Amino acid sequence: MKNIKNVLPLLLVTLWFGCDDLEFPDPNAPSTDVATVQTLVTGAESGLRLAFALYLREVSSVGREAYYLEPADPRYTGELLRGPLDPGGFLVYSPWAARYRVIANCRILQNTFSDDVGAVGFAKTVEAYQLLMVVNMQNDNGAKIAPYNGLESDVSSKSAVFTEIAALLDAGYSSLNSAGSSFSFALSSGFNGFDTPATFAQFNRAIRARVAVYMDDWSTALTALDNSFMDPSADMGLGVYHVYSTGQGDLGTGGVSSGNGMYADPTASFVKLMGHPTYETDAEAGDPRFSSKVTERSTEITYDGLTSDLAPTMWTGDYDPVPVIRNEELVLLKAEANIGNGGDGLTEINVVRAVHGLADATSGGLTQLLHEKRYSLFLEGHRWIDMRHYGKLGDLPLDRDLDTVFENYPIPESEVVGG
Repeated sequence: MKNIKNVLPLLLVTLWFGCDDLEFPDPNAPSTDVATVQTLVTGAESGLRLAFALYLREVSSVGREAYYLEPADPRYTGELLRGPLDPGGFLVYSPWAARYRVIANCRILQNTFSDDVGAVGFAKTVEAYQLLMVVNMQNDNGAKIAPYNGLESDVSSKSAVFTEIAALLDAGYSSLNSAGSSFSFALSSGFNGFDTPATFAQFNRAIRARVAVYMDDWSTALTALDNSFMDPSADMGLGVYHVYSTGQGDLGTGGVSSGNGMYADPTASFVKLMGHPTYETDAEAGDPRFSSKVTERSTEITYDGLTSDLAPTMWTGDYDPVPVIRNEELVLLKAEANIGNGGDGLTEINVVRAVHGLADATSGGLTQLLHEKRYSLFLEGHRWIDMRHYGKLGDLPLDRDLDTVFENYPIPESEVVGG
């Protein structure tokens, strides 16, 4: 790929991408000719939503949380569940390209408006979040660290990428703490309650806690949580969300003015996104997390040898918000960090269970923690990553003889010299 030098940054907001299986344009940094802080921030936030539903479908399918039964594209039930993962195909390339478009935007924001410490703090936080999503998929295959120059950039190791993510978040946190009482720009309603430097810094620390847990850095995770918006007594839905609208330039799954990409009428004759049957068989009797997140259809959906009657009910329309991170995850991350430190995490586990009207668990530990995360955070993008983190991918169900569970996505073919 070649660097594109004279593209207006507003294209990050308005450029349409068509269907998921179309090739993305080069995600290198555009020029800064008519950039303003607001257009770059709006473009970055809009870009966060691009291919996010595709990301959730993919990690949920590979992690056996759900099926995406798409007769028009058998790759969702073939490539994702049996392989091989095609480094030249859209399932590998599209999420990668979407994330690096936002990273390029964030780099412009940092370089062009370096004297706006609030904007720099925002940009570093968002860049780190996007790199985290990349390495969540590519895992041991690593990722590229900005400044991103396509084929001119080498792939960094997983450990180096995590080090970079942590450094970006910490530097962003420092900037946010020096940014005064308000930003020079506006954020969407998805950041309601987190739209000042001080409150956005709490969001930064929430992502930092997630990263520290992935790095087995338990003390850093606990410190970050103390400075985040984690509150065991608050609404478990408190957090930052992707929000969608019909407005021009609002990028969803595929293009301009598209919705969250996850919703479908659960009573429709055919529903593509369906919960994995084990989400029911492994649920505790009477767990409202199960009954509030899926409905058991009277008719099953079957495609490509896969069958489910569990239609998600977490969204009621195409424009319902989808969480980036919320309080319930943070409470469970504290349990996870305490378990990593040799404790049982039972206090935090039982806080979450009590919110859902469940009796206290009698023992904590990793098995109980993974169960709680599975039912509390269904279809929020965590199951595959959590099971991989603890070497438990072999515990995920295989539905057909040739099925497998992947540990890593390949680096996209277009990002490899000679690819």
